[in-house]
Amino acid sequence: MTIKKLNGDCSWLWNWDGIKIMVDPWFSPSQVDFHPLFSEQFHVTPQPRVEELERPDYIFISHPFTDHCNKETLLQCDPLIPVIASKKILRKIRRWNHFEKLLNLEQAPIQISRLMPSIFPDPAHEAFLFCNEGIRLLYAPHGSRAKNLPKADVLITTTTMYKLPFWLGGTVNLGHNHAKSMKEKCGAKWLITTHDERKNGKGIVESLAQKEYARNNGDWIELLEKEEFDIKK
Repeated sequence: MTIKKLNGDCSWLWNWDGIKIMVDPWFSPSQVDFHPLFSEQFHVTPQPRVEELERPDYIFISHPFTDHCNKETLLQCDPLIPVIASKKILRKIRRWNHFEKLLNLEQAPIQISRLMPSIFPDPAHEAFLFCNEGIRLLYAPHGSRAKNLPKADVLITTTTMYKLPFWLGGTVNLGHNHAKSMKEKCGAKWLITTHDERKNGKGIVESLAQKEYARNNGDWIELLEKEEFDIKK
């Protein structure tokens, strides 16, 4: 299996022995939550053009937020590419009348298990276990608050701490200590970072956010944009 970082934030291309899955593509200059005065975040580096990227066989969307499920980016994708997501996210995408085939997790070409947080509601901290060809990949872009973590060969998660007041969701990204704890609990050989771009922002959320970016002392792997990493069992 080969994974490729597509930008500095949370967009990937995973190649599972010929099954290419694009994950959480967000390539528009910014993303807005509700209204720009409430929250808008901006990439700090130029983004790839969708038409210049390798065409995936599938697109996977992990969360409904616009830095994962980005309408501006997804509408640039070939409508013949099937989209895989939870049913709630698929309902959102269906309203755009763009993609011809929407697949829930059970219909995916590889096994995908959804790991729910132990406290409800907590939409940010859902995680997903991908299993194929003997490789188990745990994807938790904000971190996971699942009661128990399954065994995994590789963990992809954030090392950034991103805190908001409790009435805005509390701690959204759970930080590097949580990431290392997750790696230990799931027994992963590799911890690979995601969702750690030092984005610029504006709006109410930005004015209230507390951010802590971790320094890597060899505890995890940080891939650069366009960099690939081979995962072997």
